[in-house]
Amino acid sequence: MTSTLDMLNDIASKLLTLALALVAAVVAYLAYQRWTETPWTRDGQVRADIVKIAPRVSGYIEQVLVEDNQFVRKGELLFKIDPSLYKLSVDTAQVRLEQAQQEVAALEAAVWAAEAKVAEAEASVTSARGEISKARAGIRSAAAGVKDSEASEAAALAGIKQAEAELDEARAESDRAQRLLKQQAGSLEVAQQKAAAVAVGQAALDVASAKARQAHSKVVQARASQDVAGAELTIAENALAETNAALASATASLAQAKANLGEPNDANVRIRGAMVQLEEAQLNLSWTSMYAPFDGFITNLDVNDGQFGSSGIPIAAFVDSSSFRVDGYFQESKLKHIKRGNRAIITLMSHPDFELKGVVDSIGYAIDPSKIAKTEGPSNLVPQIEPTFDWVRLPQRVPVRIRLEDVPEDIQLISGTTASVAIQPSRED
Repeated sequence: MTSTLDMLNDIASKLLTLALALVAAVVAYLAYQRWTETPWTRDGQVRADIVKIAPRVSGYIEQVLVEDNQFVRKGELLFKIDPSLYKLSVDTAQVRLEQAQQEVAALEAAVWAAEAKVAEAEASVTSARGEISKARAGIRSAAAGVKDSEASEAAALAGIKQAEAELDEARAESDRAQRLLKQQAGSLEVAQQKAAAVAVGQAALDVASAKARQAHSKVVQARASQDVAGAELTIAENALAETNAALASATASLAQAKANLGEPNDANVRIRGAMVQLEEAQLNLSWTSMYAPFDGFITNLDVNDGQFGSSGIPIAAFVDSSSFRVDGYFQESKLKHIKRGNRAIITLMSHPDFELKGVVDSIGYAIDPSKIAKTEGPSNLVPQIEPTFDWVRLPQRVPVRIRLEDVPEDIQLISGTTASVAIQPSRED
């Protein structure tokens, strides 16, 4: 009886030990499975976009309108640099612009004057050509007049010869009639008629001579008119040469005036250059006032009224309040269990009893594995692999960006602080 009881106790003890071992094995397996398949890391960090606030222009800080760690809205004035020098630069640039506009206006006026001279010279050329045409017409008319007057003179000379011949015949007839009358062989009446015919012939000769003289005078006058017309043509041709020269000179002056002017109005390089200088001066003046680039917090403020601010030298940091996130650095062996859109639980070291919710936003695409590979060479393309390896290779850490959701107002997020991150894989995983 006693041995049977001892045997039963021994079996029960062994069964209990076996059950405890099985439970421990199951718990260990579940813990191992959770550790391997459920991504979790203490190596998390709160991050935010931080902008260094630096003056774009140098000068003494006239006003500091914010305090360190103050929240400001986008567009609020942060600092103001003494604008006196930059206002003077704007005034100077404005004066230069006005000078350039006056210079361009004067050059445009010179172009207009040159164009007027060209138009005047062209009109003179047209007038001179008209005078030449008129003179040539006068020469043709004078030549025709000379020809007509010479023909009239020739006709008058022929009339003189005919009158002289008729007078000679009438004189001969009169002399014969006188001889016959003296010889009483003719009548007195006939002799008187013949004598009257001589007088008529003499009168006809006088008339013909007068016409010849008149015709010769017309010839002389026509030739003089022809000479005058030739002189007028010479004068007109000389005037045309002078006006052509004046036109060429005016055209050259116009070309020079246009070259001096360049583009007219605001397209002129003088005005454009002055406008650029004015815009630059106005831009520098606007930069004397520094505004918040977005909603956020001023931190690490290191400036006071009266301090000199140098261009490009930061005087404060600005944290974008909308960019707070958590970067969890997970082992590469856990990445297969992390997908974009997975839910995440974040615990801040500053608030260990409160869990924040988030969503996996992205997984990093590059890291710098130290003590494994170096890239050398002028083109930085050839990797040089270190020949040393440890027996146990530790997995690399890869950043996983977590987008935060519904952060309570009483929790202050500080970029750079520590956080733990646990990923809740989707059911499909």
